[in-house]
Amino acid sequence: MISVVCGAATDTQVYRNTVVTHRADTAIVSNNGPTGVTFRDNIFVGAPGAGSPIKDTVSTFSNNLYWRTSQPRDTTGVNADPRFLSRTPGAPGDVRLKPGSPARGQGTAVDDGTTRDYFGNPIPDPPNLGADQSS
Repeated sequence: MISVVCGAATDTQVYRNTVVTHRADTAIVSNNGPTGVTFRDNIFVGAPGAGSPIKDTVSTFSNNLYWRTSQPRDTTGVNADPRFLSRTPGAPGDVRLKPGSPARGQGTAVDDGTTRDYFGNPIPDPPNLGADQSS
């Protein structure tokens, strides 16, 4: 999963990612103390049944979607089923968003020069949460 293990960071942005685990005993995000990291517009999905923890009390979390996990400090976060193509994702294409996903059109525009997502789709305005930017 994602481990923040470096020294102090300055304005590190982690955005438009989809992170899925099937392990309840593994943290989706953990942090050993560095500050200056922001997680924004991501989708975090924990293990079926028990869920999976986020063990990070120092990074900033903003406007992410959580399913079977949570980050109480993300006051703009959404707790909802992201509606992936597959109920049990095992390959990148399985995390594409179905029509009606609560992640569609809920992201924040970022002027970083990126014009296409992982799958080759153009980045819409406003973007989706997570890696799939299809319309």
